[in-house]
Amino acid sequence: MKIVFSAFVVLMISIEAASGQPAAPRPNIIMIIGDDMRYDSFEPTGGPSWFDSPSINRIAYEGASFENYYCVYSLCTPSRSTMMTGLYAHSNGSIDGDTPYFPWLPTIATILDSAGYHTGMIGKFGVYFVPQPGWDYWMGRTKFANGEYLDPKFNVNGIVKTIEGNVTQIITDTTYRLVSEIDTPFFVCIGHQAPHQPAIALPASEGIYASEEMPVPANFFPYNSFYPSFLYANVPPLTETVIVSDLEKYFECLKDIDRNIEDIFDVLSDRNLLDNTLLMFTSDNGFLFGEHALKGKELPYDPSIKLPMFIRYPAWFNANTLVKIPMGLTVDIAPTLLEAAGVNEEPYHFQGLSLHKLANGELTRDKMLYENIKYADTTGKFRPSIRSIRSNNYKYNLYFCEELTEEFFDLEADPAENFNLIKDLQHADLINQYRYELDSMRIALKDTLAADNVLKPCYLVINRQIESINYVEDPFPVLDILSNPFKETITARFSTSSKGPVEIFVYNQLGQLMFSDKIMTENIGNRSTLNFDASYLPAGIYCLTARQNGKLCNEFIVKE
Repeated sequence: MKIVFSAFVVLMISIEAASGQPAAPRPNIIMIIGDDMRYDSFEPTGGPSWFDSPSINRIAYEGASFENYYCVYSLCTPSRSTMMTGLYAHSNGSIDGDTPYFPWLPTIATILDSAGYHTGMIGKFGVYFVPQPGWDYWMGRTKFANGEYLDPKFNVNGIVKTIEGNVTQIITDTTYRLVSEIDTPFFVCIGHQAPHQPAIALPASEGIYASEEMPVPANFFPYNSFYPSFLYANVPPLTETVIVSDLEKYFECLKDIDRNIEDIFDVLSDRNLLDNTLLMFTSDNGFLFGEHALKGKELPYDPSIKLPMFIRYPAWFNANTLVKIPMGLTVDIAPTLLEAAGVNEEPYHFQGLSLHKLANGELTRDKMLYENIKYADTTGKFRPSIRSIRSNNYKYNLYFCEELTEEFFDLEADPAENFNLIKDLQHADLINQYRYELDSMRIALKDTLAADNVLKPCYLVINRQIESINYVEDPFPVLDILSNPFKETITARFSTSSKGPVEIFVYNQLGQLMFSDKIMTENIGNRSTLNFDASYLPAGIYCLTARQNGKLCNEFIVKE
């Protein structure tokens, strides 16, 4: 590194002498990565009004927020490997949560280190648990502490240590010390474990949102038709109580991360480095908190793949910049940071593009490839590999099942991805176009892993009512729609033996609530037919949901 750095200094002196002007100092770079953070959690991206994260928001409001930013693999290790290498998982070798990227690949750290940057890594890095090339300072999680919040183990420059306290506070304190002392120019990567489940917030944040209404999704009900068979197979019961509890802990942990970023702003201001530092805030992947009655990541639905991406760097972005199109991806981080550092990216053959060049129109992208790779499955869940192509308007998902299993969503009419149109004849030509474009994109990105051709015993469920799946214990017994399609009145038949009110909701294709009612069970008996006035609803497709004691059932209905 020292030889390369000396050569770089000589080069810069030569440039200054030739131009008569001092060269602008290279920017410092700080990248903050949360774990399983969703796009819609923060004020700049439509988060809950009661959640205040002023320091995170400051990055967006004093810089740029990317409205359409996605991960190309929704899982911790593959996603972080993509960020560091600028390559898709099928190219960098990190094909699952237990497999690191190929050790011979250049990374942001090795490239910037060779260019004279001082580098530091703090926190979660994936499944590399010992110091990696390119990092001058390394304080990474160890293999056996990767999920611990309290008294975790870290590998500190080659020495394993157990450090007392909460992992978020440890990362925050270490970041403060490192950013206070590190020489410029520097690249510091902060990999938070928070808010990865099971989340444990700092004492200052515990319970602070107990009185707030958590953002339980409007489509907290399972798919009723045309969905992959493995979605609800062998999954534990998912109730609203669980989702509310998880969301409360999630936002508590985000508040802790915000305090870390407040410290970073303070140190940079004290050192007079703020405006020459590129601050990037993002996540490795998203998370489903009840959408389609699902919880977790890896799936290609937007809550799982859409992420926050905030960048504060005055040399690039004015305050309050909103980048709507084109879409940005996790594979874009490496070329973005190299551009900021003034390093030529061409020798590294990245598969991503600079977010700066995408934002200013120099480059463009109108579609993305998503992947989830599963060579073999010994868990009994039989989850297949996935490939997906997404544009701003449509999404096509292909599951590697023994029977053809596909999804096609109209994201303009149905942004919540409630209605799979794969069997809709009106979209047949468009679906074929997206099939072809998926194949073409895979070829262009060299997605040709020979081992990733295992077909799992899954299929497309046509109608959930005739499937034998264990979705919930003691499910809501019966919801029959007797007038489907309907014109003026929705006629529904309910059957329940439970006590307590039955809540009725009708949602449109955008997930907007159009109608709600509450009926006492003593008024409907064990089996009763009820009528609901729907004359005011425009023609279209709706979802009628019944909820009792935290359990759900739903039917899709059509108004002519």
